[in-house]
Amino acid sequence: MMSELRARRRVNLRRLMKPKHITFVGGSHLERVVGLCRDNGFSGRMSVINPRYETLAGITCVASADDLDEAPDAAFVAMSNQLTLEAVEALSRRGAGGVICHATGYGEMGGEGIEAQNALIEASGDMALIGPNCMGLINAFDNCAMWGEYTPSEPIDDNGVALISQSGAFLYGLLSAERAFPLGYAASVGNQAVIDSADILDAVLDDPRMRAVGIYAEGLPDGPALSAALAKAMEQEVPVVLLRGGGTAASAERSLSHTGNLAVPNDFWDALIRRYALIQVDSPKQLIEATKLLAVTGVPRGNRVVVATYSGAAGTLLAEQAPQRGLELPPITREAADVLKPALEDYVTISNPFDINLPWRTDRRVSLDDPDSIAWCVETACDGIADTFVFMLDIPRQGTGGDVPWLPTIDAMILLRERIDIPVVVSPLIPEGLEPYLREKLLAAGIAPLTGFSETLDALGAAAAYGAERAAITATSAPIMATRPPASFNALNEAEGKALMAGYGLPVPSGWSGPVDQATEAAELIGFPVVMKVLSTTLLHKSKLGGVRLGLNTPVMVDEAVADMRRDLERHAPGHGLDKVLIEPMTDDAVTEVIIGLKRHAQLGLALVIGAGGVDVEEARNYGLVLLPASDRELVAVVDRLDLGLSPKATLNLIAAARSVERFALAEADRIHELDINPVLVRRDDSVIAVDALVVLGQAEEQQP
Repeated sequence: MMSELRARRRVNLRRLMKPKHITFVGGSHLERVVGLCRDNGFSGRMSVINPRYETLAGITCVASADDLDEAPDAAFVAMSNQLTLEAVEALSRRGAGGVICHATGYGEMGGEGIEAQNALIEASGDMALIGPNCMGLINAFDNCAMWGEYTPSEPIDDNGVALISQSGAFLYGLLSAERAFPLGYAASVGNQAVIDSADILDAVLDDPRMRAVGIYAEGLPDGPALSAALAKAMEQEVPVVLLRGGGTAASAERSLSHTGNLAVPNDFWDALIRRYALIQVDSPKQLIEATKLLAVTGVPRGNRVVVATYSGAAGTLLAEQAPQRGLELPPITREAADVLKPALEDYVTISNPFDINLPWRTDRRVSLDDPDSIAWCVETACDGIADTFVFMLDIPRQGTGGDVPWLPTIDAMILLRERIDIPVVVSPLIPEGLEPYLREKLLAAGIAPLTGFSETLDALGAAAAYGAERAAITATSAPIMATRPPASFNALNEAEGKALMAGYGLPVPSGWSGPVDQATEAAELIGFPVVMKVLSTTLLHKSKLGGVRLGLNTPVMVDEAVADMRRDLERHAPGHGLDKVLIEPMTDDAVTEVIIGLKRHAQLGLALVIGAGGVDVEEARNYGLVLLPASDRELVAVVDRLDLGLSPKATLNLIAAARSVERFALAEADRIHELDINPVLVRRDDSVIAVDALVVLGQAEEQQP
């Protein structure tokens, strides 16, 4: 549940993001910051706090926040750490809505930086503080820019993108270079000391002008809050595109050093992506193109794409590479072809991809100089078969004269967009193949001006996949569960662990545990063949230490196994001894081995681990994670991806076993330190049985005496 303090800060975040009064706090650097806000068309009130200047950027300065005649909605603070702290304290007392802290040298530095950041958090009070160590915030919908470097944006009325980034330089680079991009919001969250990506995401989702969100993330300070915001995005059918960093050990170290946020391991990111139908991309350019497409054209109804080109080579590449992105290129219907054939030159092949190859003028209906005829041609080709139309079009540079023959096609696409109810996309083969002014013209007409062959296919494939995935989710996934690891812990022996898990419905063998001198008698009662294992709370990986014997078929074999096990344990675990053992029936009809376990992340809570099991599970690395509580969709998807060759019945039984582990996890979340059920055997009759269990439990921190 959200704290009252966070709720108040979120209310103030709305003031910060759509301010009527902005105050700027700092020195001469503010000339550029204030100038940017002016140039972006901000029509509200602006004030400046600086005790040493009379005026700055043409605005009369006041000495402190106490001298302002009203509390500002937003403040941009760019000063040293100590002066920033003093300014934040003063703004909080004055009742400001929120503050952007541009300065660095806080949590990302460790040590004293963490102390300085904690002081900043305390000083912020109810204010919405973005940063520190951030570039700031741009709201292009409302012509507002509170940004640390001069980065002009274009005004936008609707169908915008929100870009949220931990890295300020990353976002600054994108916005400085990208043209014809429908930016609605840009938020650099930096160290996320008070306001984090989840808060920003929740806020932008309240703006009906916003159609898609792009996030660059490494760590996340509040997993449940992000989970709730992503669930809200799913409910509103707003696609979220994610570029992640810090999932490996090397990148995680880099993430901590530059934003002060612990990175999220890749397997947990994967689980989060699956739960909330996030669109994952691998590069900044893919992030831009995917969000642009989704904001401008919306989510396509399906994966069927009709592509037109003026290049045979482009058509060949498209036919080969589009299916690799999950895109279907349906053939143009016979009826459409019969209509088109007399309207085109005889050498034009009517196919998809469609190399139209038009002459400038002709006695046929369709010619390069006639936008209406081109629009008619494409509309006819798309009829009944397309979910999206794409024209791959490169136009020579403006001013050379070489661009003139191709410009009518731009007008044709604008006409086409008015006539058909599917997304229309125009893209050059390389990003530079369309001049920015042409991209801006297309964007204004509701056409997505994507840039680059591969980038366009990636964006189209991602959008179509999102549509299919979103349609498969019939209900919003449950929010993830915040948990805390136990402060102290102890292992159960295998018999105790299995008995505990059996109480939650996990199938386990019937067996006997007791003194080793009764092992032979117990084996005879159970019936041969049997398995014998050492019972211990300290030898947690018994098989590697000689503490397991399989396939014992006679009393003599049990006696010999006891002697051999004593020797092996003395060699591998001197002083441990062999006092108690576990005897169980031997399961010898397994067709595959699976591991079911639990893994914990500080912010994302507990996750089920399901993977190919056995003694080599670490080397195999064939597993998937599902955040708890899990949906049937997520569990089935993970099992299917393992490609274990299971029958439908075996799959259901395996999922039922996973649900048993989940029930235990939900009931004992704050006591679980470690849980590995390995192996779970899938048998020839499709039943499953857990033949080993490692359970380590503790005492929740708040329960400590």
